[in-house]
Amino acid sequence: MAHPPSNLEQAPVCIKVVNTQHKGGKVRGAVLVLRVLGIAALLVCAWQQVPAQQEPPHRPLLEAITGKQHLPPADVNAQATPPVVIDATQIGSPLTLEKGWRVGVTANTAASGSDFDDLKWVVRNTGDSLDDLQDLDRPEGGAPSPEPGAGPHPRHGRPFVWFRLHVKLKPNHGPIALLIAVPVAQSATMNVEAGGPGVDVFANGKLITPEGPNGQAAGRYQEISRIYDLNVPPEETDLTLVIRTLYIPFGLASYTNFFTNRSLRLGHPADLAKDLESWSSHTFFEHLPRLVTSILFAVLAVFLLVLYFTQKGHAEYLWLALHELVQAPIGFIDLAGSTAQLDQLWYAAATLQLVFIAAYLYFEFLAAFLALPRRWYIWLLRYTAPILALAGPVLLMVGHSPVVGIILAVVLVGSTLWMAGWLAFNFITLAVATVRKNFEAGLLLIPLLLTLVGWVEPILTGGVTNFGPGQYHSPLTILAGPVPIHFNSVADFAGILSIVVIILVRFLRIQHDQERASSELAAARSVQELMIPREKMATPGYEVDSVYEPAHEVGGDFFHVQPDGDGSLLVVIGDVAGKGLKAAMNVSMLMGALRKTEERSPAKILESLNRVLAGSESLTTCQAIWFRHDGELVMANAGHLPPYINSQEVAVPGGLPLGAIPEVSYDEMSLYLHPGDRLLLLSDGVVEAREMTTGELFGFERVHNLSNQSAFYIADAAKAFGQEDDITVLTVRRLAETPAG
Repeated sequence: MAHPPSNLEQAPVCIKVVNTQHKGGKVRGAVLVLRVLGIAALLVCAWQQVPAQQEPPHRPLLEAITGKQHLPPADVNAQATPPVVIDATQIGSPLTLEKGWRVGVTANTAASGSDFDDLKWVVRNTGDSLDDLQDLDRPEGGAPSPEPGAGPHPRHGRPFVWFRLHVKLKPNHGPIALLIAVPVAQSATMNVEAGGPGVDVFANGKLITPEGPNGQAAGRYQEISRIYDLNVPPEETDLTLVIRTLYIPFGLASYTNFFTNRSLRLGHPADLAKDLESWSSHTFFEHLPRLVTSILFAVLAVFLLVLYFTQKGHAEYLWLALHELVQAPIGFIDLAGSTAQLDQLWYAAATLQLVFIAAYLYFEFLAAFLALPRRWYIWLLRYTAPILALAGPVLLMVGHSPVVGIILAVVLVGSTLWMAGWLAFNFITLAVATVRKNFEAGLLLIPLLLTLVGWVEPILTGGVTNFGPGQYHSPLTILAGPVPIHFNSVADFAGILSIVVIILVRFLRIQHDQERASSELAAARSVQELMIPREKMATPGYEVDSVYEPAHEVGGDFFHVQPDGDGSLLVVIGDVAGKGLKAAMNVSMLMGALRKTEERSPAKILESLNRVLAGSESLTTCQAIWFRHDGELVMANAGHLPPYINSQEVAVPGGLPLGAIPEVSYDEMSLYLHPGDRLLLLSDGVVEAREMTTGELFGFERVHNLSNQSAFYIADAAKAFGQEDDITVLTVRRLAETPAG
């Protein structure tokens, strides 16, 4: 009997791995590599995926999985057993099909028909264990028989496992449908059910297409609970229900576990739809903690990005934000894959690629977070990581060329080695940092260990369930109403909580440091305000105007004005390199030295100030000028900007800034101020004022053009142009009448 391509012919064939992958949960440390081990089962499925065809081609790996070896030969003297017919005429809907199944193994596709003789097949109930079956194509003492209708067959036909049930329906029974329900994994956090080989359903010899998402190609998607509309005419009361699956002799997808992983109900489609809706609700509740975790990942990623852009210099925030952002879609991809909305191959490729990317980002986060030195193993992990980016794309190309299979094998081996090194790096690095009393590293290590427990627990749970007498519920799973919260979810939330605690502790520490720095700067500013004159003082014979505009809370500019009783005047102006508290402390030292000095020689004053800054690793430009009562002035310069006399720039002798070398001498020069002449002194904050939009500097030309203006006008002009540094402007004008010395 010819049939259209079935789900078995469309589907990838693989060993079913139950409860071994943590999908959609927090990728913390070791969980990334552990997820990869679960996804590896899907890679076997993807390797075998080929276009639908009636007779699958010769594939050694598939044959190893599906058992091309001969089964025990059938007994030619086996006696037929009486027919077993389930009487459904007096039973309501839905009817659970638990008894009377005929089970056999054969490559003969005629077994799908209603007239096939199955009286020599064993009869099993769903609660009974299935023993190894005999090969009906190879009677004892005979050669393997080819599949009927296939012509001469050089190989033993690939065996199928057939489950046949004869049902008696009442007349005018109405619509009849079959629900094949797979269990919702409430005993374990993860359920990577590649679906085994899937099933084909026949009703009176007709292949039935399942309803639900992607029913036409159900074999390419993860197996879910589905309804099969059997299309039995009301006048037909005999129903031969046949279910076919590939023969897999070992593993969790073995045919002996067929009824363990499925329940079958027969009834009206509307009644079965209610059961299917209940299954869908439980599936959603099963995934709800992972979906919540994925949303928390996204929120945490946004928060970390805000922290990164507001607190410059913390690259660990960026790496961790990207790590959380990459994890966020996994929970939703998992939901799409487990509800047959996403092809198994795409699901495997997307999840695997996101896991690998997240692993690399977590590696970079730890390196930045712990400020690790660039040792050889860090360089090795960093520069071999690009192989991880090939996993997803190469996986999607499987089936296009034999070369792709070789490339995929190389990529998977390389990625596995990388992940092994990454896992060792994470545990060792965090453990060593914790031993060294790094509180934050200890917080990250806790969810890492919890995740390891959460990964091992589902494997043990799945093993007990599949090899035990019934469904085993893990004691580590908490039921919050209809929502199962598995231990892996607890580990995920612990990971999120640890990050929040780390951020909170860091924020409080930074806030404390900022408050302490602010109080120190406030104290320094108070001292600076006391040392740098703010009010105009009496300077007989000269008029002095000064403006001081620090760019920050404390500045690095300073000036000192000290009149003498004989009508002379000492003026010193300077600019300490750098900003903040260190610059303010240097200003305080210089101002203290100037207030104590009785020296009037500008060169000697600069030399003494240079000795004050010796060993401070700070450079300071400075200018000292002694104004005599008769208008003569003596000037020495230590790398400061030249002054202006009546808009004319004064060429001053060069000199090293203060603090450059321990011992240095400075040259002096003399000038004369006539009554009414004015000397302009300023710091480089005026010249270096910058227009924000164009980046243009205020420059010397503007200073020259404004040099006849008042000190207040020049300072305001530079500040309005775009202040970036401290601005200091002094003008000293000789008055017409000067007292005699």
